[in-house]
Amino acid sequence: MSADRGKTDEFARGAVRALLAGRTESVDAAIDLAMGEQRAQRGSARPSRALLRAHAQAMEESHAGELARLLRIEATMQETLSVLSTLEETMLVHDRDAADRAAPAVYGRAVRGEFDLDPTVHIRVVSECAAHIFAEALTRAGFGEVSVGTIATRYGNLDEITFDGEHARVRITRVPPRARIDPDTDLVRGKPTEHADFEAFLGRIPRFARA
Repeated sequence: MSADRGKTDEFARGAVRALLAGRTESVDAAIDLAMGEQRAQRGSARPSRALLRAHAQAMEESHAGELARLLRIEATMQETLSVLSTLEETMLVHDRDAADRAAPAVYGRAVRGEFDLDPTVHIRVVSECAAHIFAEALTRAGFGEVSVGTIATRYGNLDEITFDGEHARVRITRVPPRARIDPDTDLVRGKPTEHADFEAFLGRIPRFARA
């Protein structure tokens, strides 16, 4: 391993420790903190998020074991299924055209069960229902304190519903049916992104449970 690669690994480990200790609230801030504390030289390479995820996975398995990590991932995915179910049930009650809409879906890394660094579940729901209706339904379903705000996207500001689940941060974007948004691309960067509705996501869980 080169000296530069070894230093980048040190930055990654320091950033993961900072996140686990709650010393920072974002991955980028954790990297900045670790590089500052380790007196990174000007021009030093920043560790990638993929590298941080690898270190976070290794640290968890070293501390709790591989099985515990896999069970945590499975529990996170099961919780996500409950969120999708609540959203779809709410649409069926409050959106008269719900049957013609795309089902609520999970987007991004969560589809692959990647929850080793900053466990976040991104979901989109296409509906005329107001965001507060979904928020109230999630609260009644037992998901705790739910907040409603907005998120800046390539398509303008969209409603966003957020809450801290038992295993991950959940961020739900409400997409108005009239909005011409490509379901296969990221809302902010416009890059291709994978997604899965309830049935597709359910089919992903056994793969992790059997790993």
